[in-house]
Amino acid sequence: MTTPITAATASTEIDHRPGSKFPEIDVFADVYVRPGNELIKSLHATMVEKSQLVLQESASQLPSDTPIESMDPLEDSKNQVTALTQEVAGLRSELASYNYLESRERRSQESREF
Repeated sequence: MTTPITAATASTEIDHRPGSKFPEIDVFADVYVRPGNELIKSLHATMVEKSQLVLQESASQLPSDTPIESMDPLEDSKNQVTALTQEVAGLRSELASYNYLESRERRSQESREF
């Protein structure tokens, strides 16, 4: 039989990591609040790299004497950025689901050990 969490036992039962304070639902901490924001930095670096590639592709299609002020991203480039943004959102969702299930399994194993 499991002991219910009360005000007296709550401090020992609750995970004290940054993120969600709900012991059973801690997806936010597992996905977005990594030490040093590693995941966020990685996603940002990927987006910056891909945006640079889109700009280089756009620039390669213009005459070399085109002033930088007159450069406007091509419509196709906007579609590529939109597609990449949707891809990143999908990957975040998959990662959140995976981390949630992994965290849940880990907690289940820990509770069986006690």
